[in-house]
Formats: sequence, structure tokens, C-alpha cells
Amino acid sequence: MRWVTYLSPSGGSERPGVIDDGCVFGYPGDETVPHLLAASVDALAGAYQRALSNPVEIIVEFETRLVAPLHPAQAVRVDLGGRVLTIDPAQILGTDDGVAAPNGGGTLTAAIGVAAVFGATQHVGYTPACLWSDSAGAPTGLTLGPAIVTHDEFDGTPLSVTASVDGEVIAGVRLDGKLGWTDALRTGAGPDSPAEVVAAMPESTRALEPGEELLIEGGVLGEFEVRVGSGS
Repeated sequence: MRWVTYLSPSGGSERPGVIDDGCVFGYPGDETVPHLLAASVDALAGAYQRALSNPVEIIVEFETRLVAPLHPAQAVRVDLGGRVLTIDPAQILGTDDGVAAPNGGGTLTAAIGVAAVFGATQHVGYTPACLWSDSAGAPTGLTLGPAIVTHDEFDGTPLSVTASVDGEVIAGVRLDGKLGWTDALRTGAGPDSPAEVVAAMPESTRALEPGEELLIEGGVLGEFEVRVGSGS
């Protein structure tokens, strides 16, 4: 299953959806993605089938305006190869949100890797992750997405993510697909935070100039491209 959050063309509000056969199927319920992911495996599978069989709308994927697949209520703990940061949920971006250039111009670097998503009691899935930092090393945003790919699509093999500019790979990571790296980062989802997100991003790109386009490729996790300086 691949869960997204998108801006509905009918009203402009954020709505959960699932990706199937190149299209986004709008989920017909009122729950948010975090609340859906916090449900049992069977309940999540049932919600997925309802979206496919009775969608609010169907949109071609490349025409869909994707926002961050989820905004957890609690901070996201990020391991940057031994240095752990805590990222405020307000800094989370979707793959179509772009990324703003630092105030006054300058470059950005991107730490790349994988975010693991947990519900109230179990691991739910993964999504590619990209942490943007200014020239002083201060985080400016955390891009997640395009989708949360649920655990049923994985067999425990390593997860690989690469970053490239103009066809040249400038960073790459390979992470344990059996969740061992998440143990030291998790604090547990609480009653007011139905989903928890932690991330490992052990490799960073070179400095990226405004206007450069960074392609993040995560294999089964999906891919996205961001132009530096395209956000607000």
C-alpha cells in the first residue's frame, strides 16, 4: 500500500489518498493519514480497499499536488550518522512544496535517507527523507514522501536511496531494512500523537546552488525531484 496526502482539486483541502496504477484515489473517510496508520493492519487494509472501490475522486498521479504524507504531532528524531537532531513538525515539507533558499541567498546541503513510520503499536512503513541545511549547518526543512509505503511491500532487505544532479550521483545510502537503526531514536507514539516518525540520513550532498535540481531515488520507496530555491 502507498498512502499520500494531497490537496484536493475540489475545495483545496488536504485529503488522504492511495496510489494505484498511476493514479491517486481519494480516501472517502474523515480520518487523517496519521490516524489511519495508527489503526490495526486489518483496518488499514480495509481503508485502502475503500479508497480503491469508492474514491472521493481519482487524479492522475503526476497532476496531483502532494503535501507531506503526514505531520506527526511530536518532533521527528533524525540520526545524521551519529549526530541526532530533533526536527519540529512545522519544518516538515512535502515533495511538491519545494525548498526555500536561505535568507539572503547562499547554498543548501541535503542529508538523504529513510524515515520509518510507526503507529500506536507497530511499524507501518517507510518513506524517503531529505533534510535541508544552510551553510552554517542549521536545518531549514525536512522533505518526506512522496508516499508512505507500508511494511507489507518489504522483505527486510536493505533500503537504498541516492541523490543526483544532472544525472550524476552525488550521495547514496544503504540502510538496514529490519528496523535495527530505529531502536535508539524511538520514544513511542502517545495518545495525542497517533503516528511516530524517526529517520536515518547518514550521507549528505555537496553544497547545492539555487536553481539546481536534486533527484532523490529510493527504489520501491519512490522518487521525487526538488529545485533548490523553489519553496516559499
